[in-house]
Formats: sequence, C-alpha cells, structure tokens
Amino acid sequence: MQMTSPFKAGHFQSLDFSATDSVVIDDQLYGKHTISEPVLVELLQSPVVTRLAGVHQHGVSGFLGITPKVTRLEHSVGAFLLVRHVGAGLDEQVAALLHDISHTAMSHVVDFALTEPGETSFHEMHKARYVKTTNIPEILTRHGFGDLKPLEEDLYPLVEMPSPHLCADRLDYGLRDAVSFGNLSLNDAQRIVASLKAVPSATSYPRLLVLQDQQLALILARSYMVCDRDVWGNPAHGDLYTRTARLMKSVLRSGNVREEELWSLSDEQFWAKMRGVVDDLGRKAMDRLESEGLPDEKDLPLPLGAKVRTLDPDVCSAPSDKPIPLSVLLPEYGTERQEYTSIRRALYA
Repeated sequence: MQMTSPFKAGHFQSLDFSATDSVVIDDQLYGKHTISEPVLVELLQSPVVTRLAGVHQHGVSGFLGITPKVTRLEHSVGAFLLVRHVGAGLDEQVAALLHDISHTAMSHVVDFALTEPGETSFHEMHKARYVKTTNIPEILTRHGFGDLKPLEEDLYPLVEMPSPHLCADRLDYGLRDAVSFGNLSLNDAQRIVASLKAVPSATSYPRLLVLQDQQLALILARSYMVCDRDVWGNPAHGDLYTRTARLMKSVLRSGNVREEELWSLSDEQFWAKMRGVVDDLGRKAMDRLESEGLPDEKDLPLPLGAKVRTLDPDVCSAPSDKPIPLSVLLPEYGTERQEYTSIRRALYA
C-alpha cells in the first residue's frame, strides 16, 4: 500500500508520516496525537500494520458501501489510543495496536467460510502462523519485547476482556460504529472517552476499564445494542456474509486463491481476484451482491456463526468506589439487555 502523508487510515482517521521519528494521528473521535515512542512509530509505519487500511471492519457490508468504510487499521489505532488515554504501559499500548494484526481480507466473512460454529475466529486461530511470516517479531525484539508478549492480547485486560465488560477493543469498535451508523453523536462519544478510566490503576493487576458517569454508560450500552440489532447481528447483513462466504470457500478450496493471499490482498484486490476465477454462477452471485444492496431482513434467520453482542459497562463514580455493572445500578437496563438477547437468539437459523 502506497504511503502518502496524510495517509487515510479509515472513515474517521488519518496518519501523518512526514516525520521519520514520529507519527501524528488525527482521529475525529479521539483528537490529534503525536506518537514518538520508537516501537510504536516503527509499527505504525510498517506495511504489515498499514495493510489493515484495506480491510473493512464490516467485511462485505463495508466493502460494498452498505455501511461506512470503517477499517481495521483505524480500529486498531483507536484501541491503542484508548489504552494510552487511561495511562497503560507501553507493552499494553503495543498489544492494543497489534490485537487485530492477523485479520484477513473481508474481515469476519472468512469465519463463515473457513471455521465451524463454536470455533474461535479465523484471525485468532491463525494469528501466530501469520505473524511468523512478518517482520513484527523482529520489530518487537529490537525494541525490548523479545518475549513477544504484546502479541498475546489476552494478557492485557485493558485491551481484551470477556463480554459484556468494557475493553479497548470492544469500546473502540462500539464508539466508532455507533457514530458512523448515526446511533451516537460525536459529542457523546467524546464525553464517554472523557469518562473512561482504569481501576484500580492502568498498571495494576487485575485492572478494568470503567466509566465514571452512569448516564453515559447507559447511552453507550443502548447505542451498542442498536448497532448489534441493525448491523453486527442483523440477519440481512448475515445474509450478505454467508453468500460471500460461499464464494470465498469455493475459490479457496479449489486452490484458485491461496489461503496465504487472505493476508496479502486488500478487500478490493481479493474481490477482483475472486471475480476473475469464479465460474458463471459465481459471477452472477457477485453481480447480485454488488447491485441488489441490503436484502429485506424479514423472515431471514440469523446465521449460527453470528454473535449477539451487548454491553454491561462497569461504573465507578468516585475514586473509593468499587466498579459496579450498569445492570446492577439500573436493574431496568439489566432486564432490557436480557430481553434483547432472548429476542435475537430466537432468530438463529
């Protein structure tokens, strides 16, 4: 991918690579930040990282322009900025930046093509395999991370936590998508970030991302639920995923596209290559995906591989307080969340 400056990282974000010893991140959600730590600068400048600008967060839905063109790169950088915002150590910042490094062309569409229900995501299963083919281990070792622990994001609670807790991964895509889908105002997203902190501290263990404002926690949780209903766990988007996944599976199983190319091709390049190798029926299926837009979700099932996503943010209003889940503070939200989950699970195929 050609490195221009400013480099468009995604829908909300650009990166300025004009200086050799720093990178300026301009993110509409989180503001402008100058990054000067050598390991972060080298990683941000690495083609292995910047290739994620060609991978859409919402897979085929983003590629076809049905959803805004939010990218895996801007999400990865966003997760890094969130842990940096609360004072995380350098290793945790690196872990956040690299947590999605092994995502492939078409993002989670590949899960529907190459994994079985109950298995972890394809990019997680094959992260170690992919990283070995890159210079990421060399970069990390050169900067004092020879143990490669920042590649194990599960070791870093500010980056990854089990659902429905907050973590940088879950919060960034939740905010980024909620704003881009029109479910959350940019001002509210910025207020949520301002309310964010790590307790008991950003370097203690265990540690947890919390919000200091109960009302903002409710705004976030409800907007996240709407994102799930309308896009992430929506049967119409699931239909696009499963139809595209059938095409991906056929070209990968036939050998016309090598599995390794999932990491070397952007969404656009992969789509073009797939179009060049599918048969007439495959080309007609691709034509329909390109021309028909989002199908009517009425009577469509939710694919078995789709998740039902909700948040139950922990709230800690005062320094001496212990984190309390929003559903405990507001039992009516707990009921709302349970009812939503039951309704969505009833849609499974």
